[in-house]
Order: sequence, then C-alpha cells, then structure tokens
Amino acid sequence: MMTQTQLADLEAAQEFSTAISYQVAKSTQVVLVEKLTQRRQTAVGLIDRLEEGREILSQLCGLIFGVRRHRRELLAQADLEVLIEGVILAKNGEDPLVVFDTIVGCGYEDQGLLRDLASEVLHIVDPWAHPLWRRWVLDPDQETGALALLVEDPIALYGIDDATTYAQVRFAFDYLSQTLSAASLLPVSAEQSPYGLDVFLAGVYGVYSSTVIKMRMTKEFNSLLPDLGEFMGRILGVKGEVDANRGQ
Repeated sequence: MMTQTQLADLEAAQEFSTAISYQVAKSTQVVLVEKLTQRRQTAVGLIDRLEEGREILSQLCGLIFGVRRHRRELLAQADLEVLIEGVILAKNGEDPLVVFDTIVGCGYEDQGLLRDLASEVLHIVDPWAHPLWRRWVLDPDQETGALALLVEDPIALYGIDDATTYAQVRFAFDYLSQTLSAASLLPVSAEQSPYGLDVFLAGVYGVYSSTVIKMRMTKEFNSLLPDLGEFMGRILGVKGEVDANRGQ
C-alpha cells in the first residue's frame, strides 16, 4: 500500500512553520486549538439532540465553515431524515464510508459540500479516529490542498475512489501528526490534542493561498485579504465566538 511508504516533507513543513509563526503567534494558534475543542463540545451536544429535528440540524450546520452559508438551501432541498440518519450513523460509530454515502445521498445537489459536511461530522464525533478531509485539506479532483504540500509524493494520496483516498488521508494524518509533533512544529503536541495538525494545516493552506493570490492579483485587492490568523480561524469554523446561530 502506497501510504505505508509515504514520507513527510519535513523541509517543506519547517518552511511553512516558519512562515506561519512569523504571522501568527503560537498563543493565537493555541487559542484556535482551544476553540476547536469548544466547538466540538457544542456540536456533540447538538448531535445528541438531533431527534428534536430541523432547528438542531440547522445549528449543527451553523458550526461548520462552508456549510454555514448554504444551510438554508441545504435544509430546504435535502431529505432531512436521510441527513439526520447520516449524522446519527457517525455518532454510533458506523463505517465512515457508510456515513459519507448516506449524507451525500440526501438529495442536495452540491456533492462537494456534502462530502465536507460528512467529514466534519465524523471528525466531530471522533477527531482521533477520523481525519478532517475537507477540500482545502485535500481535493482529489483539483489535486490541491494543504496535505499535498506536506508529503514527498502527493500523488500517493489520491486513491481510485473515495474509500481508498479516505484511507490514504487517514494514514497521512496519523503519520504527519506524530512526525510534526515530534519535530515540535505543531502548536500543541499530538498527545495533547487532535487539533494541533488541523491548525497547522489551516496555516499551510493560508500561507500557500495568499502567496498564489498575491502573485496574481493587484495590490489593492491584496490589501483586502484577511490576515493569516483570521483566515485560519475562518476555514476551521472558529473565527470569533463559537456560535451555532451565526448567519441564520
């Protein structure tokens, strides 16, 4: 299996760590870890109340970046019973691919957003067992994402289907979490929290994205870009206070 020989690109990881630390204090990165922990507690509480129906599901979607802005359309178009069933399957420890298939099959047209939602739900119920497989972490269709910037052979991350790609991503998360933690590149160690790698990946994606954008866009446009710390909080879904009702 290719993942067994996948190696972290420690030189690239060190360069990204330097760029992140230059723009975002470690204390701020640790706050993001703490906010992710708080968000999980809030989300798990909502998942435990999902039998109350649409309003609770709406609040859960409100905690997830990218889904929050589309939740009205999602809840209007999706089969809510199927969507809720998918979340409950995740809570009950069902096979991740069953959870993905159930949530993606709820009838909403944006399959990418539904995959993001399924990944977030799995990561919420058990962040140690399920990696955060958002499109900004790894997008097999576009062959982009923060994870691909931290391994020596990004092509090895892409499986022939969602099942094999998910397995590759999970192995890469486990390997990078331990390797980068041992190299003191994460804001908190892998033993302290499962969210240290999430925060680091958000920083990697932010540094890479802003570099590409600044090369292509005007100085006036670049002046409107958020700073890296704000960007990281935004894509992790913890910018500002943890608020499930935001954007309703």
